[in-house]
Amino acid sequence: MAPPFSPAVTPTARQVAAAAFAAGSHVRIEPVLHANEADLLHHWLAQDAAFSRVLNQGDKVWDLDADARAALDTASQAALLEAVHGQARDGFQFLFDSLRVSEHPAERTARNWPVDQLVSAFNTEPWLDLFRALTGEPAIRMVDGQTTRYLPGHFLTAHDDNVAGKNRVAAYVLNLTPHWRVEWGGLLMFHDDAGDVVRALSPRHNAMHLFRVPQRHSVSLVAPFAGAPRLAITGWLRR
Repeated sequence: MAPPFSPAVTPTARQVAAAAFAAGSHVRIEPVLHANEADLLHHWLAQDAAFSRVLNQGDKVWDLDADARAALDTASQAALLEAVHGQARDGFQFLFDSLRVSEHPAERTARNWPVDQLVSAFNTEPWLDLFRALTGEPAIRMVDGQTTRYLPGHFLTAHDDNVAGKNRVAAYVLNLTPHWRVEWGGLLMFHDDAGDVVRALSPRHNAMHLFRVPQRHSVSLVAPFAGAPRLAITGWLRR
C-alpha cells in the first residue's frame, strides 16, 4: 500500500511534464494524487477547514478569522470591500480565504490536519525528487503551503511571486474542486509583457499547476453565480 499522499505521477507522465515545463515554464499535471486522497482533501477543505479571510493594504496583510468577520457590521463590511476594490483598480490586491501551514515540521505534526500531512509529504524525498525532476532544479530543498478558498467576489491581481530572500524556484497550485465551469471565473491566468492574457486555465480537480518564478499571473474574479468554492492548496518550491 502506498504511503499517505504519495505521488500518483507515472514515470512516463513525469518525463512528458518535465519536457513541457522546460519548454514553457509551466505544466499542468493530472492526476497528481491518488483519487481517494484528493477526495479526502476536498472533503476536509469543504467541510472542516477553518479559513480566515485574507486581504492586503499595500505590503500589510490582514487576516480575519470567523470571529473578526462576524464582528464587522454591514457598513464596515461595505467600507472594507470598497477599499479593496479601490486598491485593486490600479495596484496589487487580493481577497480570498486562507488557512496557513507552518514551515516547521514539528508544528505540522502537532496539528496534523490533512493539509499539514500533505505539506509534510511534499517535503519527503519521493516528492522532492519529483519536483526536482519536473523543474530541472536539483537545489530544491523545501516546499511550503497554504490552503485557499475563493468565494464569489474573490480575486488575486497580477504579480510574479518574486520575493527577495524566499528563494522560490516555482509555484504550485493543487486544485481540489470536483466540479467547475469556466464561466464561474477563478481562472489561473498568465500575462505577457504587453498586458495580454496568454493562457487561462480552469481549476480541475486533482490537477497541479507548476510554474517557474518569476512569472506574471493572476486569478480572475469568481463570479457571483459560481456554484462552488474554488478550493486549492498552493505554495512554492524553494532552494
